[in-house]
Amino acid sequence: MATALDARRSERTFAPIPEALLGALLWHVARTKESAPSPFGFQIEYRPSPSAGAIHPIHLVIQLADEDSWARYNPQEHSLDLLANGNRLLQPLLDYSGQVMPQGGGRLILFVAEPGKTAAKYQNPESLVWRDAGVLQSSIALVAAALGLNYCLLGITGNPWVAQLSNQGKLQGVGVAILGKKP
Repeated sequence: MATALDARRSERTFAPIPEALLGALLWHVARTKESAPSPFGFQIEYRPSPSAGAIHPIHLVIQLADEDSWARYNPQEHSLDLLANGNRLLQPLLDYSGQVMPQGGGRLILFVAEPGKTAAKYQNPESLVWRDAGVLQSSIALVAAALGLNYCLLGITGNPWVAQLSNQGKLQGVGVAILGKKP
């Protein structure tokens, strides 16, 4: 553990990441270990990364290896669910993030909040959603370091492009990162 903590730093060069390493990172950070019914209309979940009320309102949307497709990580099934129209909707974000930092062979990870989930339990849920995003981003940074991967948060939220992923306008971008292998 100390080795991963000492190795953690933002890296700015990226090679393509093999699917097995991406799967290992997602498994160690975001999979559902256990779930239980809740009175809020959705399951509460216990995952490796903590969340206020075990609600987990942050979704991970990942650029796929072909760079023209996007998928949402499904923590219950430990799978990637392809997003319809993801490339069309997210191409402007891809262009913008490239101006912030070239991604080389890395993949973008979008942190997509569903604030209504947290609002179902808590009054004034905004800070809890942002804290959940930060905890998840930090967990990914530590696990990426442990797996020998390069990871860097870009300092942008992904809005307004992420908000377009839902017709109901219930999604909010709360971060963008690049993940890849060390070149």
